[in-house]
Amino acid sequence: MKEDNMHSKKIVSAAFLLTLGAFGAFAHNGIEHIMGTLNAKSETSVTVKTVKDILVTVLLDPSTTYSYNDKVSTLGALKPGERVVVNAKDDSADKLHAVSIRWGANSTSHADHDDHTKP
Repeated sequence: MKEDNMHSKKIVSAAFLLTLGAFGAFAHNGIEHIMGTLNAKSETSVTVKTVKDILVTVLLDPSTTYSYNDKVSTLGALKPGERVVVNAKDDSADKLHAVSIRWGANSTSHADHDDHTKP
């Protein structure tokens, strides 16, 4: 009887954690935060070296926004070696597309959560 009670508690705990995890993904509306140093850029993508030394390439769209020190900026102003925060969404082919790229002293992953409402 004691084992059945423990088993039930484990199932309830696991279900709670799965629900909590699903809520976290929903709360971010599918946005991934890629933080690190800009390794390379082109007109169509940026590559960020994360703090874990992983290179992540993110595609750029005409709707991608750029912000330096909380002011509107451009891709041209972004230089390799800059610390960046890229907020990106997966597309249907599992490729990341940048919603916004922020850099400068005021950049954090959560400063532009309004961008989570962009399609």
